[in-house]
Amino acid sequence: MIKLKSVKFASVYVTKYTTWHFAVVKDIENYSTVVEFTKGKSSLSVALLLSQMIERLVDKEIKDESVVEGLLGTDYTMDGRTDTAVALSALRTAVTQLQALQNNLPLSELLGGRLNKSIEVYANINRGLLSTERTPQDFYIAATKAISRGFKIVKCAPFDEISPKDDPAKVLELSRIGIDRVRAVRAAIGDKSKLLIDCHSRFDSRTAVTIFEELSMYSIDWFEEPLEPQVNPIALRNVASSISVPVAGGESGYGESFFKEIMSIGAVDIVMPDVKYCGGVLEAVRIGYCASRLQKKFSLHSPAGPVSLLASAQATSVVQDALALEHAIDEVPWRHELITPIEIIENGVMNIPQGVGLGCELNWDVVSKRGEIYDVC
Repeated sequence: MIKLKSVKFASVYVTKYTTWHFAVVKDIENYSTVVEFTKGKSSLSVALLLSQMIERLVDKEIKDESVVEGLLGTDYTMDGRTDTAVALSALRTAVTQLQALQNNLPLSELLGGRLNKSIEVYANINRGLLSTERTPQDFYIAATKAISRGFKIVKCAPFDEISPKDDPAKVLELSRIGIDRVRAVRAAIGDKSKLLIDCHSRFDSRTAVTIFEELSMYSIDWFEEPLEPQVNPIALRNVASSISVPVAGGESGYGESFFKEIMSIGAVDIVMPDVKYCGGVLEAVRIGYCASRLQKKFSLHSPAGPVSLLASAQATSVVQDALALEHAIDEVPWRHELITPIEIIENGVMNIPQGVGLGCELNWDVVSKRGEIYDVC
């Protein structure tokens, strides 16, 4: 049984676009574990909710993470985009990681798998490009750097200029620079590497197919969220049935039932839960198993810091037919120093620490240098 005792928070300033937020949760046996709950401008609101949830659960016996929603009265259909869903996901992950510590097990073994030494990751170059002019040449340079470091799969988000509210007649014209960015990335990575395109839900069902046809000459390997699955699942299904590569998505979904629904109706071929939004690390594994049963694919969404990446790596290692895990590269050069043991990713492969629980702790010297420790009231 888990009995929670306390929580403290830390934030780390990364760039003007990004601050990572973490919670260190402790139980009455003085085991402690770290989870990430980064949610942009809403992160402090999530911290407050998480603090309140833990306060309500102090001294309650928690068998495992599956009872948390019931204890809190939040066992209802939930949108993963809400602050409540993010706070719950962090709390459920913390309970699972504490349970692994209590049982002296690596997280992956508690999740139902075995301790793997490494998994494949792909390079999301988008975060590192936020500080550039985002010209096609910038995309070319970023992709070249990824390939030179041994990544075999590269993802980009090229369609900054598009909004779902744009006049459909003008979308192709507005997308030209995005298509030029994709052309540049394909030129940089060559024919043998995989190219993934993230659309950030900027299209409708008609314009998504039009843009895909323009991109098809660059041999893309998946088409991610041309429309948002929560908002337009049927329209997304129509896109998926009209194009020749897999549609990926679901990064903001919560709970296995949501992912089962979008897979069952054919809206996505590849589900992309995020441990920070989907209900936590064990829920992510359940979603991966569900994808296997439905003969779909599973690739965790993970464009944030090293703590959530490691939790995602542990979950990925459990699902036997999981695809490569997302890794946001080149945002800051000191990223790997934020945890101990340090994050090691070489030649597109991530090393998984061999310790119990999550397998890492925050490096408090780096936190003190680049962020702050805070409480919420």
